[in-house]
Amino acid sequence: MPGKLKVKIVAGRHLPVMDRASDLTDAFVEVKFGNTTFKTDVYPKSLNPQWNSEWFKFEVDDEDLQDEPLQITVLDHDTYSANDAIGKVYIDIDPLLYSEAATVISGWFPIYDTIHGIRGEINVVVKVDLFNDLNRFRQSSCGVKFFCTTSIPKCYRAVVIHGFVEELVVNEDPEYQWIDRIRTPRASNEARQRLISLMSGELQRKIGLKVLEMRGNAVVGYLQCFDLEGESGLVVRAIGTVCTLDKISNTAFLPACNSPSKEMKEIPFNEDPNPNTHSSGPSTPLKNQTYSFSPSKSYSRQSSSSDTDLSLTPKTGMGSGSAGKEGGPFKALLRQQTQTALEQREFPFFTLTAFPPGFLVHVGGVVSARSVKLLDRIHNPDEPETRDAWWAEIRQEIKSHAKALGCHAVVGYSESTSICEEVCILSASGTAAVLNPRFLQDGTMEGCLEQRLEETSPPGCGFCHIPYDELNMPFPAHLIYCYNCRKQKVPDVLFTTIDLPAEAMVIGKGCLIQARLCRLKKKAQAEANATSISNLLPFMEYEVHTQLMNKLKLKGMNALFGLRIQITVGENMLMGLASATGVYLTALPTPGGIQIAGKTPNDGAYEQHVSHMQKKINDTIAKNKELYEINPPEIPEEIIGSPFPEPRQRSRLLRSQSESSDEVMELDLSHGKKDAFVLEIDDTDAMEDVHSLLTDVPPPPGFYSCNTEIMPGINNWTSDIQMFTSVRVSRLSNINLTNQTLNKNFNDLCENLLKSLYFKLRSMIPCCLCHVNFTVALPEDEVIQVTVTAVAITFDKNQALQTSKVPVEKTLQRGKHFEGGEIINS
Repeated sequence: MPGKLKVKIVAGRHLPVMDRASDLTDAFVEVKFGNTTFKTDVYPKSLNPQWNSEWFKFEVDDEDLQDEPLQITVLDHDTYSANDAIGKVYIDIDPLLYSEAATVISGWFPIYDTIHGIRGEINVVVKVDLFNDLNRFRQSSCGVKFFCTTSIPKCYRAVVIHGFVEELVVNEDPEYQWIDRIRTPRASNEARQRLISLMSGELQRKIGLKVLEMRGNAVVGYLQCFDLEGESGLVVRAIGTVCTLDKISNTAFLPACNSPSKEMKEIPFNEDPNPNTHSSGPSTPLKNQTYSFSPSKSYSRQSSSSDTDLSLTPKTGMGSGSAGKEGGPFKALLRQQTQTALEQREFPFFTLTAFPPGFLVHVGGVVSARSVKLLDRIHNPDEPETRDAWWAEIRQEIKSHAKALGCHAVVGYSESTSICEEVCILSASGTAAVLNPRFLQDGTMEGCLEQRLEETSPPGCGFCHIPYDELNMPFPAHLIYCYNCRKQKVPDVLFTTIDLPAEAMVIGKGCLIQARLCRLKKKAQAEANATSISNLLPFMEYEVHTQLMNKLKLKGMNALFGLRIQITVGENMLMGLASATGVYLTALPTPGGIQIAGKTPNDGAYEQHVSHMQKKINDTIAKNKELYEINPPEIPEEIIGSPFPEPRQRSRLLRSQSESSDEVMELDLSHGKKDAFVLEIDDTDAMEDVHSLLTDVPPPPGFYSCNTEIMPGINNWTSDIQMFTSVRVSRLSNINLTNQTLNKNFNDLCENLLKSLYFKLRSMIPCCLCHVNFTVALPEDEVIQVTVTAVAITFDKNQALQTSKVPVEKTLQRGKHFEGGEIINS
C-alpha cells in the first residue's frame, strides 16, 4: 500500500537567540523522511519566522510510514561556519493511517534539543494519502489502533476480546558503539533518540501484524517499555490485549450496538469470513464477525504459525437457561471447555484491568514472578532469542501459579524491569481469574459483548468466591462463607491487580495504601551481585506484603485493588514500593484489627508501653473507619440461616487432612470474638515497624486518593479534571546509613511529595487523586528519585453530604465507574 506524505512548514515562535551581535536568529528548517531531505528558505533576523513553505512531498511505502518518524530539524544559518542546530521535532505518522481518523496533523510542536531542552515551537501541517492495493503479503499493519488505557475506551464497544500479544525488538546502543570519529554529546543523544523512534515504530508495526492475524483491529492495555542495557544493547518490548472494537456513533454515546442480521451464520475463527479482510485492512465493517470471546493463541514467535482451531463456541445446541443455573448439568462442561481452550494458548493473559460486567467469574488472587539475570551483549539484533527466552520463562511461571489457584487466565497482567550495571531484575504480575464461560456458548447472539454479559452477570459477590478446592489449597488461608449469598466460601482478605469490578458491592470509600521498603546491599560485580540480589528479593517481597496487610487492617478494610509492586535495584541498595487501593467489600468478613504481642521478659514499663501502643492502634482503626465511612450493618443470625463456621476450627480440620497427626498445634490468633492480625514484637526492628504504621498520615479533609481509575464509593463526579506529574530527588548522606534511616528517608520523601500535591490542589476541594502512580529510580549512589503521576477529579460536595446521611443499609454502593456524572476518558 504505497502512500504520499506531504509536509508544510508554516511558522516558528519563541526561538532562542543564536546571533549575539543582533540578538536574533537566521532560522531555516530541514524536513527529512527516510533518505529524502527538503529545506525551507532562510528567514533572516527573527525569533518568530514565517516560512509558509511549499508542500514537501515524499512517496513512500506504508511499511516505512509506520517505522520511520518524520524528522524536522530547525537550524541557524551561518555564512562562514557550520550551521548551528536549534532543535528537532519527531512526528509519528502512524495515527494518520487509520481509516476513520483524520488525515491531517497540524499545530504547534515544541522544538527539543537534547542539551538545552525546549527551544521554541514550530507550526507544521502533515498530510498522508494512502493508495489501496491487494497485496495480502504486505508487511504493514496500517489501521490497527493502540490504546494504553487498561479498559475498553468509552467511545468503543468490545465485539471480541482475543487475547495476549507480545513482541520485542533489540539493537545495539549507539551510546556504547565504537565509532571512527569523536562524537559530540548532542550527536550521541540524537543517534539514540532516532534509534529509539525507529525501534518503537518497528515494534508497533510487528504487534499490528499479529493483531491482524488474530482477526483483531485494536490493542487495548498497550504497554511499551525501553530497557537501556548499557553496553549489552537496547531492548524495546511491548505487551497488550488484542480486541475487535466497534466505534459507537456520536448520537448514542452508550454501550448499545447495532444487532447483526438474524440470517447471519456463525463463522469459526480459523476461517476468513471476508476474503478481502487482510487486503482492505481492519477498517472493513465487522458484519461477518462472530460475537464471542476468541481464544486464539497468543501470537508469539513460537506459535505464530499455528493454525489450530481454538474456537470456544460449542458446536452443540446447549440452552443458556440450563447452563446458567447453579449446579446445572452443563456448567461444569462449559467451564471445562473454557479452561481447556485457554490452556491450549501459550499465555492466557489479559493486560486489561477493567472489564464488562460479568466477565470475571472468580478471582483467585495475585500471582507474580521475578528473576535476576546477568546481561550479555546482543550480538545479532535480528535474533532476540535470549530476551525472548527470559520472558517466556517468567510467563510460564505466572501461568503455573494461576493453575495452582484453580484459574485458567491471568487478568491485570503487567511486566517491568530494573537494570543496574550488568544485573537486570525481570518482574511480572497479574491476578489469577476464572472467566465467564456463558458468553462463549452462543456466537450468534444479537447484541454486543457488554449487553450479552450484563444479561448473564453473576451477583455482586461472585468474583470473590474462591476458585480453588478448599481441601487442597496451595497456601494456608482462613475461609468463611460469603456475607452476601452465604453459599460459597471467600477468603478473609483479597489482593488483586485489577480495578474494582463494576458489580462489586462496597461500603464507604476507598483509599491509597502504600508499602515502602529499602534494603542495603554490598557492592559487588557480575555473578556475586546477582546472587546477593536474588537472596534479598524473597525477604523484601515478604516484608512488603506484611506492610500492606498491616496497613489494610489499620484502615479497617479487607481488599486491595490495583496492586502494583515495583522493585528497583541500585549499586548499594534495593527499594520496594507497593501501591494499591483499599476497599471494604461486603462479601468478605469484617477485619478483626491488630493485636500486639511481645516475647520479651516480663517488664512493667515494657508491658505498659505495649498496652499504650495497642490503644493507639485501636484508636487509629476507629478513626479510619469513621473517616472512610466504613460502618457495615450487623447481620442477624436468623437471616444467615446458620452460624458461620469458626475459621480456626475449619483451618485445623483442613490441616489434619493434609498434614501428619503429630503436627504442632497451630497458633491461636483469635482476639475476643473476632480474628485479629497479630504483630509479634521481638526486637527493635519490629517496634520500628509498629511506629511506622502509626505515622501513616491520612489525606487532609476534602481529599481522597487511590491508584485505580476511579475512587470506589464516589459516584457524583464533576467535569473538573487536572492531570499532573511531580518529581522529587533526594540525596542521602553516607554517614551511618542503615536500613532504618533509609526506610525513614524514603517514607518521608513519599509522604512529603503527597503533601505538596494536596497543598497545590487545595482549590479543587473536594477532590480525589485517581490513578496515582509512583515510579522509583536510583540514578546514582545515595540518590533516590520519585516520580508521581495522577489525575485530580472533583466531585459534588453537596451530593456527597446528602449521601453520607443515608442509612447504612442503603449505602451499599456498587463500584460503577460513573453514575449520574459525566463520562471521562482517562
